[in-house]
Formats: sequence, C-alpha cells, structure tokens
Amino acid sequence: MMQKPLFLPQRYLQRHNEVTHPTQRSKGRREWIVSRRLCHYQLISLEDVPLARRENVLRLKMRQWSPFKEYYSYPVWHSNGQVQVWIWDKQLQDEQVKQLNFKKVVAIPETLLRLRPPIDILRLVHCLEGIEAQVWQRNALIASRWWAQMPTLPEWIQFQRSHSLPIQTELPDPIDLPLLPRPWGRPRTNMVHFGVAQEATLVTIIVALLISLFTWQGVNLWQWYRATQQINTQIEQATTQIEPLVQARTQALNYKQQAEELLQLNVYPSQLEILHHVLEKLPHNENTKLLEWLYQWGELRITVETDKLDPTFYVKTFQDSDLFTNVSAELGSGRDAKQIFINMQLVTTL
Repeated sequence: MMQKPLFLPQRYLQRHNEVTHPTQRSKGRREWIVSRRLCHYQLISLEDVPLARRENVLRLKMRQWSPFKEYYSYPVWHSNGQVQVWIWDKQLQDEQVKQLNFKKVVAIPETLLRLRPPIDILRLVHCLEGIEAQVWQRNALIASRWWAQMPTLPEWIQFQRSHSLPIQTELPDPIDLPLLPRPWGRPRTNMVHFGVAQEATLVTIIVALLISLFTWQGVNLWQWYRATQQINTQIEQATTQIEPLVQARTQALNYKQQAEELLQLNVYPSQLEILHHVLEKLPHNENTKLLEWLYQWGELRITVETDKLDPTFYVKTFQDSDLFTNVSAELGSGRDAKQIFINMQLVTTL
C-alpha cells in the first residue's frame, strides 16, 4: 500500500494551452503534472547492454527518438533492463513555469499518477486531456497511445494489431482514475532532464571540476586537460554528424503525424475494401468480368461484362449493401451490348 504523504503536494496541471493551479494551499512540495497529451512514451529495452553503459546508451536512444530539440524526460527502470520513458517539450514547460515566476518544479508525467493495474490488461483511461490506451504486462507499460477523443473501432483494432495483441472487436469503456498522492515509479537518479545541448554542457562542467580539484598535480592536470580536449572534439564531431539525422528524423515524424491526421479525415473505406465488397456482389461465373473501375471521393462507377444483363438485379444487390447508396445501372449498346454500367455512392464511416 502506498504511504500517504504528510503534506499534500501543490499540483499544477500542465495541459496543451493552459496550466491549472491548485485549489487549496498546502505545505507540500510543488509538483508540475505534465498531461499525457504533451508526452511521448516508449518502452526501451537495454537487456543486451552492460550495466555500466546503460545510462549513457539510454540517453543516446532518447536523443535519437525525441522529436524535440530540447526535452525533459522521466525514465522508470523495470526488471531485465527495460526502461519506461516519457519525454516532453522543454521549451513549452519552461515558458509556462516562467510565467508563474517559479525557479524550480518537480515534473511528473500524468500516467505515473494513475493507478498501475495489478494484472496484465488492455484498457482505456480518461486523461487530463483525451483518452490513453494502455497495454500492461508484468507490471510494465508495454505500449501506450493517446487520442484527443474516444477512438473509433478501426483505430482501436489498429492499435491492437500494431502490438500483436488478440483483437477485441468492441470498444471498452474508458475508466476514471484519480491522481495518486505519489507516482508509482521514480527515476534511478535526479538526472532526468537531458536535451541535445545539455549533454555537451555536462562534459564541460565535469572538466571544470577536475581542473579545480587537481590543480596541485601539474602533470596529471595537463594530461586530464589533453584528454578532455580530445573528448570535446569527439563530441563536437559526433554532434555535427548526428544533427542532420536528428533533424531528418524529426521531419519524418512530423510527416508521419500529418499523414495520420489526413488519413483520419478520410470518411470512406479504402479502395481495397470497396473492391472486395464489389467482387462479392457480382455474379460468380466465368462470363462475368469487371472491365473498368473509376473512383473519386465517394463516387464509384464500374463497367461489367456479363451474361446477366439485368439492371434491376445490380441496383437491388448493391443497394442492399451497407456500403453503397444511390445505385443506378444502365445497359450498354452497340459493341457494348454485353456490358452494364453501374454508378453508386459510398456510405461514409462517420
């Protein structure tokens, strides 16, 4: 059972466009709760990395994965070298903290203050903003996806498929979970906030400390200085080499997000799905052929060569489908006498 703190924390809830202040004063520490909408989440496996290198490798992986130039992070280590990592935009948080004249806040991602389930489960959870889908296995958050609104059934099924889960064909009801008094997971150290610029600064600070502590060792100091200069040169070279990759990855993620948003605007099924339905409705014999397919934003016209030249049959067949409406059919003439032209509209998925 989680022990209740002596003083309740002063919690400021950071949403996309606003910060909600605590309603009551408290002597507890000041906590900055970052909404799930603002966070990116990933479960990172470092099982094959030696223990001494895991912290450095984790920072490198976060920097490669992050869509932000500078970011804050909250890594929670799990068993067998797995790390549950949340990152969010440093600039946005700093601007909002500065507006409140705060010098320091303790930032915690919202998900860490929602009750962790005791069993393996797939669930939807109400957030400060929107809905979060969660996959829990062995007390670890294996996968997470955020939507601004309740996901559609196709979105829910796609989320399950993307993580190789048994498909649930019904949407579960999102659950409401109050914020816990304390997060269910904490980082190993206080060094949880790193961006691209901070890592080079960290090396410089270490160099300064070494110089101040070992000034009486002239020879050793010079050797340290030479070694540090080489490290700084290597860091600058590595940063120069990796910066285009970071920018390209950020741009690719932006393109991906834009593509997903455009796909969500499409209110009609895919053409592959439409073709599947059309072929199911056509007579199944060797004398029936689909000759022409013209589709444009919900309007479909097909040409069929067949020995069943009955417009009424095709109108009734396609009109009875849940996918089509306003169906019309007409017979060809002349050399097209064995063809029938069928026009129909697609029913939207909204």
